[in-house]
Amino acid sequence: MSEEMEVMVKRVGLLLNGGADAIMDVAAMEVERKAKANALAKGGRHFWVSEIVNSIHTETMGRNRVVGSTHVAAAHKQFGGPISAPGKGEGALGRQALTIPVGKAKTNRWDTDKAQAAGYDLFKIKGKAGRGLLFGRRTRGKSNRSRNKDELLFVLRKSVMQSPEPWFPQGAELEDAVRNGIDLYMSTRGGV
Repeated sequence: MSEEMEVMVKRVGLLLNGGADAIMDVAAMEVERKAKANALAKGGRHFWVSEIVNSIHTETMGRNRVVGSTHVAAAHKQFGGPISAPGKGEGALGRQALTIPVGKAKTNRWDTDKAQAAGYDLFKIKGKAGRGLLFGRRTRGKSNRSRNKDELLFVLRKSVMQSPEPWFPQGAELEDAVRNGIDLYMSTRGGV
């Protein structure tokens, strides 16, 4: 929060004779609302809609309000960074490689379980550059013509660098959310 914003919050709090807690609650609610709106704007994918949005909440810590996400991947999405196999921590499956979907698997947003559920038997082949490739052979469903045809579904990697996908309000966007919260509070108090 900028110095200008801090001074404004303190001034309004003094005007309201101890109403700073109520202002902080409404301002935090606006920051939480903006964070959820930003996550929803990422698209209709299950990860953003169900997991990130549902993990955003506000906590009161003394006189402060902390808005954040409890999802294990929230900060990683915000700031980016390396992802490696085998993974460590919550949700890690202990696999020896990351499966990067390509082709049909990417289009359908499949992981290996979903590819198998779609009727593919998966098998690994080492490519020319020594990289692992995971192919699928459709063994059921669809027509005979599409069965027993090998398709590249995943590239196997030991690690990848994930680009940041900022979603949590920062800088001017954060200050606007706080300012909107203060304005909302003031309008409910008759412009005190």
